[in-house]
Amino acid sequence: MFRGIEIAAKGMASISDLNDIIANNMANVSTPGFKQLIPTFKDIHELAVKDKELSGLEEDVHLGSLSMGSMLDITQLDFRQGALLKTDGTLDVALNSDGFFVVKSDTGEECYTRNGGFFINEDGNLVTRAGDVVLGENGGSIDLDLGANSISDIVIMGDGRIMVKEQEVDRLKVVGFEDSSSLKAMGNTLFRNIDKENKPLAIDNYMVTQGYLESSNANVIESMINSITGTRTYETLSKVVRSADLTMKKAVNDVGRVIR
Repeated sequence: MFRGIEIAAKGMASISDLNDIIANNMANVSTPGFKQLIPTFKDIHELAVKDKELSGLEEDVHLGSLSMGSMLDITQLDFRQGALLKTDGTLDVALNSDGFFVVKSDTGEECYTRNGGFFINEDGNLVTRAGDVVLGENGGSIDLDLGANSISDIVIMGDGRIMVKEQEVDRLKVVGFEDSSSLKAMGNTLFRNIDKENKPLAIDNYMVTQGYLESSNANVIESMINSITGTRTYETLSKVVRSADLTMKKAVNDVGRVIR
């Protein structure tokens, strides 16, 4: 009986973790460049189920296994491309291919993003909406001090070249990874590489589209269905806990009662 309550309680904790992930995905359905998290669960432990009636045999007869509950194992980023949303913004760019824009965070760390909503800061550098510096092909900041020119004079080519009145200023640095599973989300649609052996690679077959942003790849309908399913499963497990609790109370108060 206690074991049944333990299994149900662990299942409820797993569903709670799942709902947190779903809530985060749904909260970012309007965030450009956001990549949804996909949770993976695992069994905590499995017990072998044996046939007691045949226990006299030399070899135990296994009927199967019983899970002792589940827990969140890992969360994986889904790097499938989101739909391109037209904004007509001069400094809005989207990657219509694999790859990542390279930026430098406020800690000086090189990070990667699919969010191409850029701005020009007070120093004339191209930055993200969070203020992180966008890097050019040589690894430095992109200087867009326009002077007498205006933002409308900027043209960003499909290969990432940034032109101001037909003069090339710099080129967006775009890289790829052989194994994108080493990228971990760090907020503001930025990713960091936690595997130093999996170095970023220069890629040539990417396509930059000006005036567009890549929308989030979080699926609202799928997330809502998973959330409803998780809620119903949580309610079912809570009923299991209540039922087991009532059974134990009855066993203690009624079955163990001494009749005089």
